[in-house]
Amino acid sequence: MTKFHLGVNLGHDRSAALVVDGEVVVAIQQERLDRYKHSVGFPAQSGADPTHMELPLEAINYCMDSVGIGWDAIASVVANMPGKDYGADILRRKLPKAQHEKILTMPSHHLAHAYTAFWPSGFERALVLVADASGSTDADNLTESYSLYEGSGTRLDLIHAEKVQAHLAQLSTLGFIYEYIARKAGFVTELKGGVCVPESGKLMGLAPYGGPQPQWRQWIQTQADSYSLKIPAYDIFLEVAALEKLYDDGAGKAYLRPYMVDLAFKVQDELERALLHIVQLARKAHGFTHVCLAGGVALNSVANYLLLREAQLEDIFTYPAAGDAGIAAGCALWAYATEERGTRRAVMTRADLGRRYPCETVADALTHYADTLCVEELSDEDVVSRTAEALAKGHIVARVDGRCEFGPRALGHRSILADPNFDKMRDIINARVKFREPFRPFAPVIPEERVNEVFEQEVASPFMLLISPIREQYRAQIPSVTHHDGTGR
Repeated sequence: MTKFHLGVNLGHDRSAALVVDGEVVVAIQQERLDRYKHSVGFPAQSGADPTHMELPLEAINYCMDSVGIGWDAIASVVANMPGKDYGADILRRKLPKAQHEKILTMPSHHLAHAYTAFWPSGFERALVLVADASGSTDADNLTESYSLYEGSGTRLDLIHAEKVQAHLAQLSTLGFIYEYIARKAGFVTELKGGVCVPESGKLMGLAPYGGPQPQWRQWIQTQADSYSLKIPAYDIFLEVAALEKLYDDGAGKAYLRPYMVDLAFKVQDELERALLHIVQLARKAHGFTHVCLAGGVALNSVANYLLLREAQLEDIFTYPAAGDAGIAAGCALWAYATEERGTRRAVMTRADLGRRYPCETVADALTHYADTLCVEELSDEDVVSRTAEALAKGHIVARVDGRCEFGPRALGHRSILADPNFDKMRDIINARVKFREPFRPFAPVIPEERVNEVFEQEVASPFMLLISPIREQYRAQIPSVTHHDGTGR
């Protein structure tokens, strides 16, 4: 009898995922269905009380409908959130009593992330590094900052868990420090109910425009032969406040102020150095040649490439939904491995984990826009040739193909396509299509077998989670995907 394991993320970017026989067969973020960015899930009257977080029911139903099952077919259901985890309590309040015996409690937020990083990686043995803004908070009021595991076969064994005082977490974890500067730069999404979600990826794109300021204090301090980092929370707060008082005149966009651009450079540089120290130490102690990454910090593709190159790794795997959306998949994989005692580890080669839509459903959706769209049915070959012709003429093409991606990256299934040879194409898309900051980069797309020809990169990056330099001779040819520092993002 087929066992279906349902995982649910109750943090920001709520999501649901189903695992069957060691493989995530469908996963979806709630925001794709309710159209609310990040879809945090606080009821209007609860404020930001995590004990009243709403289940992502649309995402849950979407997953079960995709494989044609009901609740009776579910073998286990696991929900998790960062901080104090009320996942199991919320499930018991929201689900019928007949389902309560299926409810399991995830041991830790970081362990859920670790399962997403290692289980589908295809590596027999690897260092698993999980780093984010906030993991689980334990009974001693300590919050996970970053964790290291040894992944081997079907086991995940903890090497080191770095924890901080919960009341200092917002300036004491690697993810929160990065988010703190992102907020200062104005990179936030305002949600209903006064909730703001930082957009740290924007800060990563801004960082190359800044430079070092030797007179500034080092915030993230490494220690020889130790996985622990020294992060003085109050000193960080005071230095940023002093810089604001000295240099911030409040004029224009915050991210355009010179000191803020240098702060972006600083926090990116220190994050890279800290992660490299941790990975090199683990590599020296345990002989790891492969690394798996998860947690929100793992979406920092610049740091990921630095680890691959400077730690001289053979390969690196980052889960495409490395942030908290991926927790749903991690919970379900953990249940498969520990409750079902399953051993199959399906290698992940694609991130299109949404449902398939029959042609009839697509045709019906298009009828709602009959007055604004001209629809023409083409063969696959004609779609490719017509797209190529349009791109060569400087047109922008919206591509919808098959199942949607799981995670924040557009990987060809729901993507905007354009010719990178046009010098101003990045500016045009940022201004007229995406309506976002002008410095924001766009990712190049290239056949896997030609990656090393154009990029200084030996391994594939199918999920857009490695940022490497474009070889010098190609930078002028593809200006719209060549970032300020010569990388392709």
